[in-house]
Amino acid sequence: IPETEIVVSEEELEPEKENELPVLSKKIRRSQLFFVYVDSGGKVSLKSVVRPVYYIDSPLTDTLNSLLNGLSADEISSGLLSLVPAGTQIQGIRIQSGTAFIDFNESFRFNSFGGEGYRSQLQQIVFTATEFQTVKAVQFLVNGERLSYLGPESPYIGEPLYRESL
Repeated sequence: IPETEIVVSEEELEPEKENELPVLSKKIRRSQLFFVYVDSGGKVSLKSVVRPVYYIDSPLTDTLNSLLNGLSADEISSGLLSLVPAGTQIQGIRIQSGTAFIDFNESFRFNSFGGEGYRSQLQQIVFTATEFQTVKAVQFLVNGERLSYLGPESPYIGEPLYRESL
């Protein structure tokens, strides 16, 4: 097998021009995301999906954004659902003493699937976030504020939620 010769042009050897932005290198992480599965008897459970997630600085933010982006066609055909409301966006995340404070936009409050829908929506976020060693619990915020409930049938979210508390 002949060896391939790599030719570098003179232009590629020139130093970066000052007005050009540096190219940010993306890293990849195999992240575990949690979605909802409803069996034929109506029992609701969480199912995990492992996906490659590309990130620059924050693998947690990019993993949660991957969750918010929804399911692939294959995941949908296998019966998985996401009960995180459409239009939900992360406005900021900070981790302090093992708790991820995740600030969502107003769309996060509107779940049309009642109490089970709210519970599943919160589980999807908590289980996905706590896959990271630095996160033990999640404090939900909406537009920067700590709320007691997302809606009338929502579980209490005025304090950090752990996997065990859902």
